[in-house]
Amino acid sequence: MNNNASKVATTSASKQALWFLVVGASAALVHFLVLINIVGNTSISPAWANVLAFLVAFVVSFVGHFYLTFRQSTSNITNDAPTHTTIKPHHPPQKSTLTILIKWFASSAAGFIANQGLFVLGLNWFGERYYMLIWLVVTGVITVMTFTLGKLWAFKS
Repeated sequence: MNNNASKVATTSASKQALWFLVVGASAALVHFLVLINIVGNTSISPAWANVLAFLVAFVVSFVGHFYLTFRQSTSNITNDAPTHTTIKPHHPPQKSTLTILIKWFASSAAGFIANQGLFVLGLNWFGERYYMLIWLVVTGVITVMTFTLGKLWAFKS
């Protein structure tokens, strides 16, 4: 890889990490706001409210990661001349969008299952009055796993 291609790859990886944080934080915020809204306004327990909040946040996560985060990882880098590197965006065919959606849902569901298990364990250990703090800690721990599954499997071209 020439020096220009290396710079483009580094910039792309940095943008991807930034987009992952922005999209992930947005989805986490939606998840958290839906969770506290359900718990505060209904008789649904925090454990069940977390399931409903996950489903709402999944939509934000998929759309953001599909169009922003992992779009960069599916770019085609070509060298038109020895010193000129261009990036041509790869637009996945319609058929593969469903495959990506299914893989991202499987990745997200695996992360959520781990999240929910740790969340319920935390609720049992510390009590439901600490559900917000427990959720924040657990979500932070699961984020790395979800990014890895997304990058290496669900959105991999």
